[in-house]
Amino acid sequence: MSTRIDRLSIVIVTWQGDDLLRTCLDSLARVYGTRSEIVVVDNADQASTRALVSAYAHARYVPTVRNLGFAGGNNVGLKACTRDFVLLLNNDTVVHEDSFSPLIDFLEWHPKVGIVQGTMNVPALDDGLDDCGVVMTPFGIQRHLHRGEPTATTALKPRRVTAAKGAMMLFRREVVADTGFLFYDHFGSFFEETDFCRRAANCGWETWFVPTPPIDHLCGATSARFDRDAIWVQYFRNILYSFARNWGWWGRWVMLPAFACAAFVRSPRNLIRALKREMTAT
Repeated sequence: MSTRIDRLSIVIVTWQGDDLLRTCLDSLARVYGTRSEIVVVDNADQASTRALVSAYAHARYVPTVRNLGFAGGNNVGLKACTRDFVLLLNNDTVVHEDSFSPLIDFLEWHPKVGIVQGTMNVPALDDGLDDCGVVMTPFGIQRHLHRGEPTATTALKPRRVTAAKGAMMLFRREVVADTGFLFYDHFGSFFEETDFCRRAANCGWETWFVPTPPIDHLCGATSARFDRDAIWVQYFRNILYSFARNWGWWGRWVMLPAFACAAFVRSPRNLIRALKREMTAT
């Protein structure tokens, strides 16, 4: 195992998910022992979660006063990190072998790369791949690379992507210093990692997918507990906000209208609700 793992902080955001969190922390302990720094952000501030995290000597418990979502929770967690590299890891993941050292090594070998994502397997997809990075088309539609393809047999290579997936996203701390912040707090969840990777690209940083030993990702174990319409409203609003502010004139005048048309076909009511929220907020 690379000694660079000693330079890694892992942020895990949880919300009423002790069973998932326990499985995740146990898997990290089996593979890495106490070498990595782990920061668990509890968006529910539950006594049971506090007690659970206290059983792991290398983990730090950070409660929030209310549910800040994935975006706000990771913003809080980042402030508690002390090491050179930061990994955002979902609480519904299981690590089987050293999947993180190859990501740190790739960053060390490629000084222009600021953000990387590794390989994730989704048991619910018959052990198919989770997104192997995201590529944005010129008209604001995301291509989720290799999703659902067989994890065991799909040939994967390192490639530059538009965005990494936040369930397993590792970055240099310098990237956040350049962008000014990690995520918009009001994004809650959805599209926050794509927006961050775009802002990083605006500062000259590249984002790459790097094949690694796969980790399991249950995928949507937390978001499944929320109202589906509310999720779509938040998702649409975050994309509209990001395109208008961080994708230049092309984002404002081409990608945003094109995405709005596609979203209207899919769910006109939720798009209108998202637009109303955005106009009210601004």
